[in-house]
This record gives sequence, structure tokens and C-alpha cells, in this order.
Amino acid sequence: MDEPSGAPVRHLAALVAGVIAVSAVVWAPAGIVGDLVMLVVAVAALLFATEACRHPGPLRWAAFAGALLGGLVTIAAAGIFLVALARILS
Repeated sequence: MDEPSGAPVRHLAALVAGVIAVSAVVWAPAGIVGDLVMLVVAVAALLFATEACRHPGPLRWAAFAGALLGGLVTIAAAGIFLVALARILS
């Protein structure tokens, strides 16, 4: 099978998405809306990076790194969002 021509760009974009997810934790506004923004950005980065991991290429490690960053931020953002939601509902 031939390697897709856009695979290296996709892999680097997945890494950038992971870095954006990490930066969203720092720069998201305070409150429940900011927590939701963090969660949405992290899940989007995770989904994009896992899709990029499926394509072969020399920069596939970048897609794996983006998926790792996105996954870690998703776990942290989900916990922060659940705590904020519990505070509002209690």
C-alpha cells in the first residue's frame, strides 16, 4: 500500500492538537464554561490524534505523542469538569 502524501502533515497536526489541548488547560476561562471548553478541546485533540495514528509514516511518533497529550488532558479535564458540575448541582 502506498503511503498517503499528507501523512506527515497529519502527524504533525496531531502533535500540535495535543499541545493546544495542554495550553487550553492554562488559558481557559474560569468557571464551568472554561472547564467545558477544556474538555471539548481535549477530546477533539484525542480523537484527531488517534485517527492520525492509524496512518503510516516517518512522523508517526508525533501522532502518538499528540494522542498521549490529548488523553492525559482529557482525563484531567473530565475530572475538573465533574468536580465543578458537582459543586453547581449540590
